[in-house]
Amino acid sequence: MTEIRRRLPQIRARYWLDGRRPDGSYGVLWLTPSAEEMKEQDWKFPEGRFLAYVLRPVQHGKPPIFIVLGAAPEAIAFILPMMLEYKSWQQLLNTADVKQTVADFASGSEATAPPCSVLAFAGST
Repeated sequence: MTEIRRRLPQIRARYWLDGRRPDGSYGVLWLTPSAEEMKEQDWKFPEGRFLAYVLRPVQHGKPPIFIVLGAAPEAIAFILPMMLEYKSWQQLLNTADVKQTVADFASGSEATAPPCSVLAFAGST
């Protein structure tokens, strides 16, 4: 966790993040399991046990980070976000994986959040 915090400064931001701006930029993008931006109705799902978001890079040339919070007692399938400038996502953290195996996933590919887990991915060009 310390290495991830050091490597990705957006995790330790000291300012409020905003969502999609009129110019298309963003501070944070909240995503559904199908990697679509959340809409108002997506926030009104009382039994939802999945939350995912992308934090924009703080510095030019640094990767965005994609966080998946899976609070369900069963695994939840999700799709990694498609972002034009990033061809893949490198898994940096999987709290269900004792070995912390590093894995690469193509943008738009399907993955699974294990039960009661936190996953973190960094965008890769």
